[in-house]
Amino acid sequence: MVRTLIYGIAIGMVLAQPTLAEPLDDSLSPQQQVNLDFEWKDPLYSGPSNDSNFTAVVARAKNVETRLNTAKYLGQRARIFLGLPITVRGLRNPDSLRMTWTTNGLFADGSITPGTRQLIFEGTINERVMRDMFNFTFEMDGRDLSQTLRLEPVYEIEIDAP
Repeated sequence: MVRTLIYGIAIGMVLAQPTLAEPLDDSLSPQQQVNLDFEWKDPLYSGPSNDSNFTAVVARAKNVETRLNTAKYLGQRARIFLGLPITVRGLRNPDSLRMTWTTNGLFADGSITPGTRQLIFEGTINERVMRDMFNFTFEMDGRDLSQTLRLEPVYEIEIDAP
């Protein structure tokens, strides 16, 4: 009786494990690199300061078409996430970066910081290639920029178990 209960709990724990995320291929996206021009968020900025509000910079990338290859998931229920790796080349402190976006509606609007991810789609995959236009805004403390910034967003998919 005790042995059966323990096995039952172990099986339940295995079944309750979250589905592992798989990377999604976005190489079909027409623009693989976007050049950004950062501006001081506060136009009154006049030199070094310890106040991150005065040293905040912002850049925008508008109408970035994103195409995700979802062909092998057709007909399946899934969740798609957009994430940023914790390490961002050109940024000394990942905590100083926030990336936000709006879309044309297939994917959800959202916001992330390095080392996190955000759900952008939940539902049935009905297209071999899912497309949407993103309008990205990048905001960070300019003191943490060390060289050319290189952001490498990651798209992941989790398939619901049948």
